[in-house]
Amino acid sequence: MPSKKFPDSIHQDSQELILKIKELITQAVQVKFDDRTSDHPLIFLNAVKNIIGDDKENPSLKLLDISEKYINRFSVRNDDDQILKKVIKDGFGLTVFVDDVEEAIMSGNKETVELEAAKQLLASVKSPAILEFLAQLALHNIDSLGLFTYHWLRSYNFHQEKEILWPYIRAMINEIFKVHLQQQNQGEILKPQDQLNSLLNKYNKGILPTFSAMNRLWNDDYIRIESYRNSISFWLEKTENDDKTETMNSSDLENYIKNGGRYFIDLSEHLLEKYQINAVVQKIVELEGLRGIAKNASLGYFPIIAQCINLTIS
Repeated sequence: MPSKKFPDSIHQDSQELILKIKELITQAVQVKFDDRTSDHPLIFLNAVKNIIGDDKENPSLKLLDISEKYINRFSVRNDDDQILKKVIKDGFGLTVFVDDVEEAIMSGNKETVELEAAKQLLASVKSPAILEFLAQLALHNIDSLGLFTYHWLRSYNFHQEKEILWPYIRAMINEIFKVHLQQQNQGEILKPQDQLNSLLNKYNKGILPTFSAMNRLWNDDYIRIESYRNSISFWLEKTENDDKTETMNSSDLENYIKNGGRYFIDLSEHLLEKYQINAVVQKIVELEGLRGIAKNASLGYFPIIAQCINLTIS
């Protein structure tokens, strides 16, 4: 279902902006999506939300417009409510365990997983705790699901409405069933910030958006954060050193970090003038990842981050 057209005067009303972004995110989490998880439109929508947030008083209508055009390419699920109604009708007993969801996932029966997840949601009076549990499982394959998991969690934190929890759950279950969840062994704890130099030299490997997501997730405040960190550390341990990326002048980036402003908004709008929509989507996700890295990096890393930004927009 296409979203409603937003007014040109949206910059005059921050509440209107929030409602518009929530509407687009709601649509993104409900799409029927069978392609690569790293291309899920929810990632792009949350990335745009973050970039637009750099100037809430004068939000980029161009970025909102491209977001709307992109999300309207996808059809949405129309059976979410049917599953919940079935569970309510059949009943779900007095005791429901979240581990039943994991067992169902391991059995490979998607329909059973959805039923067990619906029971868990209803028994918990629609608590978002199940999102953290599903994220814990998803992080057993960070290469495939890490980028999506971060933006999935953060976009719900922005939305914060119980009525959208079930579409969020179904979206994650759909992505989990596309991959193999890896067994992880506890080893030396590696922190993302300690691997920053190595990862920045992997620009051409396309790994930076995922690294940026894991770097930010590491510092988030979740009940299951220790499990998340163990998975991130396991993933970092598998990365290898690569050739060095060149550096360049980083004064514009440094000014943005010190003073804020429209640096990443302007770069994103510039992409709209140069590339077709699919390339724009990919590059904006990359830019938002580099924005996240820069916000958590020391000054010495800025020249190489600036070069990664240059490679993205050129």
